[in-house]
Amino acid sequence: RSARTIQRRTRSTALKNLALVAGSIIFAVLLSLSADRIFGAIRRPPGLPETMELIFPPFSVQHYETADFRYSVYINAIGIRDRELPRERGDAYRVLAIGDSYTYGWGVDIENTWTRQLETRLRAEGRDIEILNLGKPGVGPPFYSELAEKAIPLLRPDLVLVCLLQGNDIRAAGEETATLKTRSFWNLVRRLYPNFTLYMRDLRREQEYSGRSHEEMPKQVSTAEDNRRWTANTAQSFLEKMTPEQRARFEAFDEEVKAAYSSGNLNPYMVDLAMQNPDFYILTMDVEDAWTQTCIERTAGHLRRIKQVAEEYGSDTVVICIPEGPYVNRPALINMGRVGYNMPDWLLATNAMDETPHRAATLAGLQFFQFTDAFRKRQEDPVLYFELDGHSTPAGHHLQDEVGGFQRPV
Repeated sequence: RSARTIQRRTRSTALKNLALVAGSIIFAVLLSLSADRIFGAIRRPPGLPETMELIFPPFSVQHYETADFRYSVYINAIGIRDRELPRERGDAYRVLAIGDSYTYGWGVDIENTWTRQLETRLRAEGRDIEILNLGKPGVGPPFYSELAEKAIPLLRPDLVLVCLLQGNDIRAAGEETATLKTRSFWNLVRRLYPNFTLYMRDLRREQEYSGRSHEEMPKQVSTAEDNRRWTANTAQSFLEKMTPEQRARFEAFDEEVKAAYSSGNLNPYMVDLAMQNPDFYILTMDVEDAWTQTCIERTAGHLRRIKQVAEEYGSDTVVICIPEGPYVNRPALINMGRVGYNMPDWLLATNAMDETPHRAATLAGLQFFQFTDAFRKRQEDPVLYFELDGHSTPAGHHLQDEVGGFQRPV
């Protein structure tokens, strides 16, 4: 009987000790979780590096002049086409607009871009907001996700706008489906201790950027004549490589177009693409086509990557669809036909160019917004898109701001 009593007491003591250890562990975990949240509440985001090449070489200056426009580009210290930013993150609601040349503002000064006009209008309404232009000409969804993974940790936005260009960006979704980072033990740690783990990543990032001198990232400076000469040389090289059939099509262009092309006043890549694939603008108009479905899925993969990194840093993400001229504007459709593209009238009636990015956004679990109806109300207006270049004019950017953009859900 005495032995049984001792055993019971031993078991009881062991259970009490086990409960005490378990309680201590739970208390320590809860304390550490609370410490993580308190640390996140009081810690300010890290400051920006003095200089870096986020998109473009910092402090670059370029001037352009063509038959359609004259404008200048100034790149700030961190390598984006925007004003200089203070090193410390302010309290303003920060929006990152990630996109291609229609977001960057090809052909217009920065003050006339829709991002800057939208910011100016919202500030005039009393909103403390800043919209940063992270556009780059000639890119698509693969670049958007790559840029987001660098820019979001650096700039700490409240909202990320993924600005997909109608039709074009779906076609530029990349060769392989983008995949999310695999979930592992460290992903669990990040979810439990988001602020401590972000702090460690910030330290690594600061070490990466520290010690880089401006000389290691030489700025690009070019005049309008430099750019026109380079464009004319590129046009000549494309002309020499044209097949006899392509050359015959080119010779059928009207004289104004041929003169602009040869003199460096027209984007040679736009003409070369028309020579290679005149059906470029109708390639993804069959939403149920197998290749189009693949493009939608690949775009969704890139959107998921953006959404994941945005959520890690406490940011919302939405997708907006930027109107491209041939889908919403008759003069733009006609003018793209002048530079070699197949431009059927039904492009002004279809909604497929919105449906494909809408499906990609839905697959990624993101809200989607479009402007098509507002632009088509002015589809006969010749001032919204540059005549031969095809990008949005200042008036086109103004309309894009005016219709509200991401405030109007589909």
